[in-house]
Amino acid sequence: MKNLRKLFCVACAVFFFTSCEETYNDKLFWPGEISQEYGSYIKPYTLDLTYSGEKLIGKTASFKTEDSETGTLTLNGIIPGEVTTPISRIKLNENGEKDAYTFSGTNITMGGVTVKYNGIITPKAMKLSLDVTMAHANNLAHTYAFPAYSHTTNEEATIRNSGASYVNITTKEGAESIAPIVLQMQQMATNILDVLFPYVLKNITLEKDGIVTANYTTSPIDMKEIMEVANAGKTDAEFRGLIGQRTYVSSPKGLAYWNQTGDKAFVVQLNIPAIISLIAENNGQQIDPQLIAGISEALLKSDPARLKLALSTLNMILNNEIITYILKMDDNTFVTLLSWMRNGIPMGISQATKDHTYIYLKKETLTPFINIIDILLKTNLDEVVALFDKMEIGVDLTIQK
Repeated sequence: MKNLRKLFCVACAVFFFTSCEETYNDKLFWPGEISQEYGSYIKPYTLDLTYSGEKLIGKTASFKTEDSETGTLTLNGIIPGEVTTPISRIKLNENGEKDAYTFSGTNITMGGVTVKYNGIITPKAMKLSLDVTMAHANNLAHTYAFPAYSHTTNEEATIRNSGASYVNITTKEGAESIAPIVLQMQQMATNILDVLFPYVLKNITLEKDGIVTANYTTSPIDMKEIMEVANAGKTDAEFRGLIGQRTYVSSPKGLAYWNQTGDKAFVVQLNIPAIISLIAENNGQQIDPQLIAGISEALLKSDPARLKLALSTLNMILNNEIITYILKMDDNTFVTLLSWMRNGIPMGISQATKDHTYIYLKKETLTPFINIIDILLKTNLDEVVALFDKMEIGVDLTIQK
């Protein structure tokens, strides 16, 4: 009897191991070998990612399979405005050399974005190419210019006809007493931004794949000159002549991305590693790739302390004013900024008419900038802003013809 029992146990063991062998022996890789997160922020890089032909660094993509035949690919923060983008039922095919799986297809995300993908995967690396079309591309994918800087002057006042800015500030019920202050702030912001935007940018292009490019100035930025124009120190014709003398160049692709994520919701996602690399390159400085990788990893893992430390080290090299301001932020504001760096800057969008598209920062998004102004100027603007019902500040765009 004992012998029969032992024989039965041995038979079960042989059957078990044989079953495992039969299940995966005909596969290039077992499921556990390729079910992992692939990243372009670690060394050695395990993710070679291109987005509409542009190399994208500082990102991760996860793959999971139960049988090495089909699987789920998850894009982490790659599609603008989408924290994760799962693509399921991906069929794995052996390549000709039988040393990797290939996969390809088309998927429409929950946000309506069309993603065509093509990839190669092994346990050591993934090569992934994405061709993306935004859900609202037909409506928004254009090159935009600013409305003309135009005013009419009569005996009593100067009236603004059009300009580059969109400013809309309203107060909460019961806060009517600050209406004069609000009007003054709105006029001041409009006057300055009407000058600043065309002074710095010639046009902005929202590509159908979500890439944002612009023609930006390489001429010196003279704040005294900007304030002089804003304070009506020059006529419209003089300002147009001033703009005509400035030099503008096209920005590289891959620094920023856009997506309309709702009826009036818009997001701009910045490629922080690429921006930092470009700043260093323009300054003729070399940045340790490991430092860029560390910043990317801190962003991906939402690690504020590590990111602050990396930015502090970076600023010892760049001595950049913007980074200096960021490092002075309180912890809560910095965590908010970290969220924007990782997931995109939340904005609003509206189209008052066919010819005018407003893209703007809302009160919730502007609050951290108000905190920075308070720190720099030692003011208490946050107390006034708390009485605002609505604060929308941004650009007025018209399709360039």
